[in-house]
Order: sequence, then structure tokens, then C-alpha cells
Amino acid sequence: MDSINNVLYNEFIGDTLVKKDTLTPEKFVPYDKQIYRNSKANLRKSLASSSNPPIRKNLNNWIVFVWGLLIVLLIIFFKSNFPLQYRLLNKAWYSHISFNEFFDTQTSVFKNSKFFTWLIISLTISMGVYIVIKSGSFDIKLNEMALIGLICLAVIALFTANQWLKNVFAFSFYQPGLSHDYAIIFRIQAYVASLILLPVIMMIYYNGSWNMSIVTTVVLIAYIILVYAVSLIKFIFSGRFLQNQSNFILILYLCAFEILPLLVLVKSITNLLEYD
Repeated sequence: MDSINNVLYNEFIGDTLVKKDTLTPEKFVPYDKQIYRNSKANLRKSLASSSNPPIRKNLNNWIVFVWGLLIVLLIIFFKSNFPLQYRLLNKAWYSHISFNEFFDTQTSVFKNSKFFTWLIISLTISMGVYIVIKSGSFDIKLNEMALIGLICLAVIALFTANQWLKNVFAFSFYQPGLSHDYAIIFRIQAYVASLILLPVIMMIYYNGSWNMSIVTTVVLIAYIILVYAVSLIKFIFSGRFLQNQSNFILILYLCAFEILPLLVLVKSITNLLEYD
């Protein structure tokens, strides 16, 4: 109303009212970029200070990366220096011809290839154990290198004790196939399964999966069960089981020291899942 009155007053006194158009076309801006950046920064700060979702513990990602890279380099070195053993070992788990050829080439000439396969297997399992310990609620007063060295030595000692037990049993009950044939079959299955275990553990670790300690533990137990089960089946149906001097004693050994640990592992993983 004030504007109308002003216009009427100006016309009444005879003034000419001239209004200038001050509207100019401008580019349409849907949002203010600076306000958007500030809001994103504030959002990041609020998420960083929040515990929902829970923040994963810092597990020193570079250690796991270097560890996995070292295993890959060992596999490449094994392939370049022992190409025949590498080819046969990767085919022996599904090819009967490669399986028999791999058995025939297990002489003292290829002793170093045996060392590399066990080293790859041990380092892969040790990485999984390291992730379980670091991501769990274990309070270990050791630095990273000491903990890694202790884990690797423990895994190697377990494999050595397992093989020593087979050798003692084979020597005591005259079971040469146990210390030679079954050991080779077990090494084939453990090596091939470790090639699958390595990327699985790396994906679990870098994906930051829910409850990483339990997930990695389940994967490791599944790996051990799979290796033992396939090794037993392969040994029984490979034809070398029937070549032993006393199958009854060998069956007792397999039931007491191979099948029984599998049942214990199955029970452990069942209790672990029920507890979780």
C-alpha cells in the first residue's frame, strides 16, 4: 500500500516516475560448493568420532601386505627354479598321471623343492594365525617382529612334530608308506589349499569383515579339515594304501591321529559358532 500511495502522490504532484530494472540474468547454482565441502568435512569428523559402526583396530596393514608379497615371491621363485615340480604339484591333486609322476620324482635331487612347499604352507597359515591374534582380544606383550617370528616357529614346529610322529610310527610298526606316500599326499593337498587360503585371508583382512578374528579362525579350521580329509581319501583310494604291510595297524593310526583330530576340530568350530 505504501508503494501505491507513493506512485499516486508522484502522479498528483506531476512528477514522472521512472524505475530502473535491476534484475540481471545469472547462472543458476543448485548448491553452494563451500557449504557442501564444510558439511562433508563435518560429517567425516562426526563419523570418525563415532563408534557406530565400530572402528577396526589398526593391525599394521603394511605387515600383512609385505607378508603376502613375500609368499607370492616365494611361489614365483619356486616356479622359476623348479618348473617340473611346480607343474606336477599343481596338477597332482586332479591328474592321476601327474600324481604318479610327482611320486616318482621325489628323490634327493628335489629336496629343496620340498623345503619351498613347506615354507609356503607354513607362512600362509602363520599369516592367518597372526591376523587372529592381532584382531582378537589377546593381550600379548611382544613387538610385531617377535610375534611374527614366534608364530612362524610354532607353526613349523607343529608340522615337524606331525611328520616326526609319522616317522616314529612307520619305523615302529613297519609302515613305510606312512612316512613316504601319505606324507607326499598330505604335502600336495596342503600346498594347493594354501594357494587358495592366501587370497581368502587377504580379502577377509582388507575388507574389514565383521568379527575378523572368528571369521579367520573358521577359515583356518576349515582349511585344516579339508586338507586332512582330502589327504585321507586320496591315500585310501590311490592304491598305495593296499601296498602296506599291515593295513590294520595303519587304520588304527589313521583313526587315532588323523580322524580323531578332525572330529575335535569339527566340535571346536561348532562350539565357536554357537558361542558367537
